[in-house]
Amino acid sequence: MDILKNKQYYLKSFFAVVFIVTAFYSFSQDSNQDYRLAINYYNNADFQKAVLYFEKLASSKSKKDIYNPYRISLIETNNLKEAEKLVKKQLKKYPNKYHFLIDLGKIYELYNKKDKAQGYYVQALKKINQQSTHQQIQNLATAYEKEGMIDFALQAYELGNKYNSNKLIYNQKIAAIYNRKGETQQMIKTYLELIDQSNGYLAVVQRSLSNSIDLLNDSKNRLILKNELLRKSQKQPNNIVYNELLAWYFSSVNDFNSAYIQIKSIDKKTNAQGAKLLEFAQSCYVNESYEVALKCYQDIITKFPQKQIAAKAKAKKLKTLKAKLVSGVNITTEQLILLKENYTRAIDEIKTYFNSYESDKRYIDAVRGLADLEAYYLHDYSSAEYHLQRLLRSPGISKPLKGEIKIELADVLVLKGELWDASLLFMQVEKQFKEDRIGHLAKFKNAKVYYYTGEYDWCQAQLDVLKASTSKLIANDAMDLSLLITDNYNLDTSTITMDLFAQADLCILQHNYLEAESLYDSINSINGYHTLNDDVLLKKANIAIKQENFEKAILLLTELIADYGDDILADNALFLLGNIYEYHLYDLDKAKEAYKTILFNHKGSLFVVEARKRYRKLSGSKPEKINTDT
Repeated sequence: MDILKNKQYYLKSFFAVVFIVTAFYSFSQDSNQDYRLAINYYNNADFQKAVLYFEKLASSKSKKDIYNPYRISLIETNNLKEAEKLVKKQLKKYPNKYHFLIDLGKIYELYNKKDKAQGYYVQALKKINQQSTHQQIQNLATAYEKEGMIDFALQAYELGNKYNSNKLIYNQKIAAIYNRKGETQQMIKTYLELIDQSNGYLAVVQRSLSNSIDLLNDSKNRLILKNELLRKSQKQPNNIVYNELLAWYFSSVNDFNSAYIQIKSIDKKTNAQGAKLLEFAQSCYVNESYEVALKCYQDIITKFPQKQIAAKAKAKKLKTLKAKLVSGVNITTEQLILLKENYTRAIDEIKTYFNSYESDKRYIDAVRGLADLEAYYLHDYSSAEYHLQRLLRSPGISKPLKGEIKIELADVLVLKGELWDASLLFMQVEKQFKEDRIGHLAKFKNAKVYYYTGEYDWCQAQLDVLKASTSKLIANDAMDLSLLITDNYNLDTSTITMDLFAQADLCILQHNYLEAESLYDSINSINGYHTLNDDVLLKKANIAIKQENFEKAILLLTELIADYGDDILADNALFLLGNIYEYHLYDLDKAKEAYKTILFNHKGSLFVVEARKRYRKLSGSKPEKINTDT
């Protein structure tokens, strides 16, 4: 009998538990469904329906966080009384969450009770004290900012600084508000207070200032920053961080000569023994400020002649001398011979000081640089070939490096006109590095050999494979050449015109621009109109740019745009035109117009992203040389 009673008891208990669990699950399911519907209506701005479901959730004491969307829905439906009750309930529940006072103040503003609203805004500020947490202050300031009350937000952060052991904890937030208010001087001072506290803030301050001031185009605020940095540097002459900030500033505005003075000082103060100068010189080289880079290298060579860094500086100085020389137009034979003598001297020095010089990177780089100079500028192909052949026989050179040198040797053979010998070398490298970038480059260069010799079908077959290359640059080059052949060779019964065009391209490679132009002109004289005409105009424009004859380049590009505005090369011409106006003639309005035309008329162009970036940068700029301080 007792067993039966116990059994009945357990059964009743089991069913009770099942009932409770089922009821809870059912309630939970209903609650989730109501929440999803409420949020869906809220997101779709159907606030009337959203309120119905939020009310249901509130009355059921759901644990879902519905405060903000519920409050906004009530305000949007003009149910201010209920919104007020909701906020007051929240304040009672969470008295230490100051930002709810801002919500209450906004409701009184909607009641048109401005003074009462203002009272709550001020009351929230008065809540901040030494016991206030970072989260409380952050939430309150954010609430002010969301409502556009940036002066109140500023006061909240300033009080946060006052009551915190770290008196500058909110300086980044304060500076950002000054920036919003257009108070550039105060913004800069606030950021620099961080630097005065710790040099560790240098990168943060540089990044923040870059994001706040357009250093290239905003001449007014740029000057404020420059003057403030100079003032701080003079006030704290031994604080190296201001030398670093000034060097960063001058580099950012492309004033590398002024940056050099700061870097020189930094190198001396930190006893870097030329390391800072070497690093800065590389930056100058990348930005084509060759004169300043050469000054840096010479400083290192003069001050630290016995140090290892001097050998590095000599090698880099040589490379920079060459870059400076070949970037000009009217290069004399005397200048080229002098540069060759510098290379020869540097190579001899390396041989003298290093026993295993043949595998030394400086030696290899110097010999490759000399061969390039001889082949492309002095047209001494035999000497260039000799130097590269010697390098290939040197012990200790890695296989990938040998692959690169073989490609350079094959390039020299192309210049000599020994195209099939060059082709054999390209094929060797391609076979050895089939799946690597070097192999893909060799395959592309070999395809160009077939292009130069008029074997267009074979060239096209190689290019079809290269279109899938992992190297974007090689794939794009392959695509461009493939399109050129498809559009012009396959549609013509004769290859004469295409042959002339290919021969002209080879002349450009050989820097024989006069012969190249003559060949391009002969295409027009033979055919009058041909599908290659727009390509000819673009090629001739590029030659003019290389020779810094920008007026001629503009005429050619303008003709291309006018006559072939709907063809595939129109966007190339527009981008080149914009580039000339922006970086060479400093006519920023015309540069903007060229970029704008790409954005509106050539929306599928590969240049759209860069054109948009440049257009935005130039918008509002004055037609002056960008790197000039006023």
